[in-house]
Amino acid sequence: MSSGYQHIDACRLTAASIAPLMHADCLNANTTLITDVQIDSRACTKGSLFFALKGEKNDGFSFLSDVCDQGAAAVVVPKSRAKEARARVSCPVLAVDDVLTALHDLAQSYLQRLSAVKTIGITGSCGKSTTKEALSRITAVMGPTAKTPGNLNSEYGLPLSMFGLQEDSRYGVFEMGIDHVGEMDRMVGTLKPSIALLTNIGISHLEKMGSQEVIAEQKARIFHPGLEAGFVSSNCSHLDLIERVAGRNLVRYDSNEISAIDLGLDGWMLTYEGHTFSVKSVGRHLLEDVVGAIRVARYLGAHASDIAEALQGFEPMQGRSFVHRSEVTIIDDSYNASLDSANSILTYLSGLSWQGSKKVVLGPMKELGALSKQAHRMVARTVASSSFDQTYLYGAEMEEASQELRELGYRGEVSYTRDFEELESMVQKHRRRGDLFLLKASRSVAMERLIPSLQRRSLGYAI
Repeated sequence: MSSGYQHIDACRLTAASIAPLMHADCLNANTTLITDVQIDSRACTKGSLFFALKGEKNDGFSFLSDVCDQGAAAVVVPKSRAKEARARVSCPVLAVDDVLTALHDLAQSYLQRLSAVKTIGITGSCGKSTTKEALSRITAVMGPTAKTPGNLNSEYGLPLSMFGLQEDSRYGVFEMGIDHVGEMDRMVGTLKPSIALLTNIGISHLEKMGSQEVIAEQKARIFHPGLEAGFVSSNCSHLDLIERVAGRNLVRYDSNEISAIDLGLDGWMLTYEGHTFSVKSVGRHLLEDVVGAIRVARYLGAHASDIAEALQGFEPMQGRSFVHRSEVTIIDDSYNASLDSANSILTYLSGLSWQGSKKVVLGPMKELGALSKQAHRMVARTVASSSFDQTYLYGAEMEEASQELRELGYRGEVSYTRDFEELESMVQKHRRRGDLFLLKASRSVAMERLIPSLQRRSLGYAI
């Protein structure tokens, strides 16, 4: 995360003055001002405050010397390793009981300095980013707005995102994504959002959560006791459980409550309280995210004219049903993949009128635990009843889908591989001018790697 997203430098804090904000002991204090907060050693520059977090693959403590050489203002380490840290670096050392807790404590202390800001937390199995982007566009018309940059929505990313707030901020729109029990409680304790919205409940992260009911219960904890208002999609599963956990009635929203004309790959023409505007969100599921943003903005006092002005031409972030047009048309929905989101975009594009061939490239849906095989076979059933002419399946999990398509007698052609280079070769071999490609997979697969080769012009291809 670059310091361009952060405004902590305006506080003019040194290691010694920032230490009480995170319950830290300051060793080797100096007068260097802190410019930004980092958890990635590669992003550290002069003035950075580096939190040496220990992740699944890397331990930030291993990079203390590197960040100090890059000009870091201070490093945050566990008290148990403070002596070792002092031996490695010359910059100030902030010793804490727990590094991640210290990061949250600092973000919470920073937010408490900004009494005028109204914060909005957004969670759900999918649709968080589209809702956040749409809502922050509207609130930006109403007043200075900070938002989650990119996808910094975890218990690591949320506190970093909060440093994007500044003294004149009126709104902070933040995603709150979770993949394990207890994560929402930590984030709510730090942000304490004024308003919260839950988009949907799927089976993403089932591997760690155990059941869809646990997922619903954990995400519903965003509706904390001090909340001003809560919103949830009417189509969300486990609504009764969610409201029971929330302990309040939630405002429900639905894509059907707005006048919408489907423009296909050009998005939707919407009319809201007499104001007409167009958005480039492809598919009914993204339309519902836009409607959720509109309902929250209306609650915040946005006029219909503000909403129309802000959302005119709105398009989702890269990887969220983003349309790339060239000799072939690519629907890049590769940022995330769940059973619900995969079935939704497959069903939508299957019903889309298209002169050329429709082709789909599917990668695995990760972290589904015991339901993985069943989920991949269910996606195959959706493909089998679709109008796609060719299906490319990639990754070990997709072998189940390949078998299911063969058993169902899928009318189109099916190709399956576990090798990405082979996948790229297969897709490129059958690429034709006028094709429509859907790319769908979990983020870790990086399916967007196919886009350059699909867009590359090859005059020798048959048309």
